[in-house]
Amino acid sequence: MTNGLQSVNVFMETFGNPTGSTLGFYGAAMTVGGFVACFIAGPLSDRVGRRLVCSLGAVLVIGAALLQTFSTNFGMFVGGKMILGLGVNFQLLTAPVLVTELAHPMNRVFITSFYNTNIFIGLIIGGWITFICIPSYQSIMVWFCPESPRWLVTKGKVVEARKILMHYHSTQNGLDDGMVQTELQAIIAGVQADQTQIKVNKAGLKSIIMSKGNRHRLWLCFWTAVGSQCGGGTFIASYLPQILNQIGMTSQHQKTLINAIMSICNWVTAIIGIFIIPHVKRRSFFLFSTITMTVAFTVWTALAASYTKDPRKGYGLGVLAMMFLFNACQTVCWIPLVITYPLETVTTKQRSIFFSSTMFSMNIASFIAQYINPVGLEALSWRWYIIQIVFNTCLIVLIYFTWVETHGLTLEEIAMVFDGKESFEGARVAAEETWRKL
Repeated sequence: MTNGLQSVNVFMETFGNPTGSTLGFYGAAMTVGGFVACFIAGPLSDRVGRRLVCSLGAVLVIGAALLQTFSTNFGMFVGGKMILGLGVNFQLLTAPVLVTELAHPMNRVFITSFYNTNIFIGLIIGGWITFICIPSYQSIMVWFCPESPRWLVTKGKVVEARKILMHYHSTQNGLDDGMVQTELQAIIAGVQADQTQIKVNKAGLKSIIMSKGNRHRLWLCFWTAVGSQCGGGTFIASYLPQILNQIGMTSQHQKTLINAIMSICNWVTAIIGIFIIPHVKRRSFFLFSTITMTVAFTVWTALAASYTKDPRKGYGLGVLAMMFLFNACQTVCWIPLVITYPLETVTTKQRSIFFSSTMFSMNIASFIAQYINPVGLEALSWRWYIIQIVFNTCLIVLIYFTWVETHGLTLEEIAMVFDGKESFEGARVAAEETWRKL
């Protein structure tokens, strides 16, 4: 919506054709609501469960959409966008956690990666009516989803967790089998071994700093979030009309058509990505994606500079081609894994608060990128892209030296990579004892 509405002349004229910092704040407004959600949604979902918070987010989205629909001035519209950010982030902070904790170990990576690709379905549909109908559907249907078995175990409801695993993960039509027993024992062991449930207070935040494993987790969550928002995709996602103006594509028809086609292409490449991810190493895939993104962006910058000196149609079409290539390189990896990778690096008791920190970092990065990019583009034109190339090069170095490989491991095995096997040995014995009592 942020991108598409800028291509509609009536919308821009109604609200006074915002540019520069005003346009930047319009693009970044959703992240303001996201900041607030990051401090509320995680702790609240640990207390009342994932489903209730997700449903509350859907209700907020409905209210925000109604406010925007009946806005009489630009400030009212932007205010609705802030509330929209609050509701959307309530959902973003709980729905992927629920999906990750419910998924069968054999399908977890595929299902969790698939989750975030559905953003492009909304971009393709892109009408006002979807902001009302789809959240209404979500707020009702979420109650037909089972609760997270890992969350149930943290609340001592092992029998309920076992029933859910037997119903959804059993290979014997809901009957007990060895797979369910092994999975539940691993979940119980992971929960019992994890004595570092983090709360939003001084002691909770201190526990992150004191643990080497938690510091590394926080580092990965932060840079995955920042990389997803500051890797260059924000230019196209939010300010495509400005970029197209700079290469001679100024008509509303051209802009809206390119935006629509780009959304479909992004969705297709993201879907391709979720089929690739279960079969490749995470770190290698991040490196491949970011390197190819940087190459495409470098060529894009060179062609944009050439168009400024000699406005040939071929240079403009070359920039457009590089934009499509850049998007494909980013969406095939970063869109699915920005959710999957942070969620799988943290333990059950940590998952909500660490994912809240991921989303907080994402909102901060998104706010900065969306606020300054239109200002930079207006002031420096194609030269602003050079900063992006430098950032992506630094990101490649960070991925190479600090990313942890999680491919082919269960959530509990990934926890051992960060915390060591010794932290789980005693808990595994206790888990077997708990199973025998069921």
